[in-house]
Amino acid sequence: MNTRNYSATIVIDPSGSEGSSNQMIPMLTELIGQAEGEVKKVEELGQHDFAYPTKKNFTKGTYLKFDITGTPETPYKIREKLRLEKKVDRVLIECSN
Repeated sequence: MNTRNYSATIVIDPSGSEGSSNQMIPMLTELIGQAEGEVKKVEELGQHDFAYPTKKNFTKGTYLKFDITGTPETPYKIREKLRLEKKVDRVLIECSN
């Protein structure tokens, strides 16, 4: 099997108690596992203001970095699963091989 290493940066909406990073990390890890990815490391990068806010009341987000291994199709599957999550605002997945 052809496995690759990926770095995924996921930005979540920090508003509301149901969207805290402590609760989102296990849920996101499970979704990545469902997309045939294996999470090696999770790092919380904290809250940062957006240079270009997309919504008036959403000017900053909590950044989470996941180090993942998976197949070449894994990034596409992760994006498809995260697209349905309301608390996830932005997703960036890079190959780190």
